[in-house]
Amino acid sequence: MDRLASIVSWQWRAYWRRFSRGKNLAIGHQGITAIVTVLIFFKYLRVLGSAGLDLTSGNTTRVRSLLAGIFLAWLVLPLISRPAISLRGLRHMPFSTTELLSIRIASLLIAPYSWIVVAASFALCYPLVQAPRPWAAITAALLFIAMSCSTGLAVAQLLNIAVWRKRLFAFIVLVCAIAVYVLSREPSGFAQITWMLPSKLVADASIGKNPMLAIGSLLLLNVPVFVAVRWSFRQSLASAREVRSRRRMDSLLFDLPGAAGGFAAKDFRYFRTLLDPYFGLLATALGCLYLINSSAPSAVGASVVIVFVFISHAPLAFNSFGLDTRSGLNRYALLPATGATILCGKNLAYMILVGVQLTPIIVLTCWRLGLSTGALTLLEVTSSAGVYLAWGNWMSMALPAKMEFFCFASVSGSLPEAIAGLVFGSLPGVLMIYLMRTTPGRMIWLSLLISIVCVTLYYCATILSGRRFERKRQAIVGSIS
Repeated sequence: MDRLASIVSWQWRAYWRRFSRGKNLAIGHQGITAIVTVLIFFKYLRVLGSAGLDLTSGNTTRVRSLLAGIFLAWLVLPLISRPAISLRGLRHMPFSTTELLSIRIASLLIAPYSWIVVAASFALCYPLVQAPRPWAAITAALLFIAMSCSTGLAVAQLLNIAVWRKRLFAFIVLVCAIAVYVLSREPSGFAQITWMLPSKLVADASIGKNPMLAIGSLLLLNVPVFVAVRWSFRQSLASAREVRSRRRMDSLLFDLPGAAGGFAAKDFRYFRTLLDPYFGLLATALGCLYLINSSAPSAVGASVVIVFVFISHAPLAFNSFGLDTRSGLNRYALLPATGATILCGKNLAYMILVGVQLTPIIVLTCWRLGLSTGALTLLEVTSSAGVYLAWGNWMSMALPAKMEFFCFASVSGSLPEAIAGLVFGSLPGVLMIYLMRTTPGRMIWLSLLISIVCVTLYYCATILSGRRFERKRQAIVGSIS
């Protein structure tokens, strides 16, 4: 027990030592996440009183919504709260799997976000006390919280296994397809599906509807989830990342001529392992759904989708060297490639990832709104990409930070610089939306002028950043090591 306490205390010191340096708020969107989390938490506290009043009258809608939010918070928490000390390194110490799992669970509660989630989970007891069956409701809620925490841990650990990443992605796609189908058939049908979730068992226990059956069902649900946590943890420790070289489909698709093509294939494989681009994929799916189902889609709606897709991919542009290793950056010095060529390869990988997601939006815009509107969206994509990459190349040189695979990306620099980059990068899209509403007659020529200015800005910034990379390569190596 003393050994576990020592490791956890080291984890605590390592985390808060990084946090005290002032840069941790920019890692993994933590600064923006902190602001949003605090706002949601205060809103959550306000809803608790109304949920308690609803329970006294037998209405469980708000309680089920709060339980769904708690489940989502525990599901995301392990993805943004990584251990300060790698558990793979602890395998060389005389710790059993159970002890390592205990360290992982304890390290999950170090970050301030964990404290907010734990506080929100236990604050749920306040409305449940006012329920007709308070003790049954609180017992069921605690079992639900334990199951939510275990599910989040299991999902975070399965993301470290290649075959399970594919299965989880297929499962998410299937769930989203079912949700879209239900909503398209009957807008109120989604509420009926929520009655099949475990939150319904807590709601039943709170109003006295078969409380023992609900508690027993939640207890039985916890058993396979706990087994899945232990099994996934053992598998994640045993699975080592493949180091052998193999030619993937990415290389076949993006084996472009020149050194930049080879760099792009490598960085594309790196970028797609991060979780941030999948928010862009979700925005693209919603945009496609809007352009297909809307009776009168607008160009402004398509432009807003483009802005959100670029925002979700911003960390990839702002910290393009975050996934490189010390040995990889040292090998750059042996290649006959300039710093500008290396940056162009990373920018090309970024554009391929964004372009794959935005191509359906551009095609559907041409189909529903005409070729001229589709050309406007293409100019918006070009302008936004130029501005984001120009700012991102500067941030990647000046303020690099280490990123982890299968996690949310780390934004280099401080929170004000990251927010300034988002505002500056979104400026072309916002400006084009404004022009669409004010001067639609001259929209094409003004958009073309904006695109030329943004591409010129990107060209100049890339040349300067490439020269700076050749001078600061060792400093970047030290920052990401």
